[in-house]
Amino acid sequence: MEYRTDKQFEEIIYSAINGQWTQAMKQAEEYGFYASDLIKKQEAYKSEGLHTIEDIELCIISEGAEKIRHKKS
Repeated sequence: MEYRTDKQFEEIIYSAINGQWTQAMKQAEEYGFYASDLIKKQEAYKSEGLHTIEDIELCIISEGAEKIRHKKS
């Protein structure tokens, strides 16, 4: 499985946009996205004029993914 791809990032974003925050957090954890990875993708998407979410929303997703990681360990 590939990790931290554009397609995976888009899945996370669209889950959040559709109000599926828990799903977005699970996807971020499953796809190996950490806060720095989400920020890098977000900045790349912004520079290309692509659809993104608010930075604070990325923080929420990242924190949720981290909680899932801790529960698994």
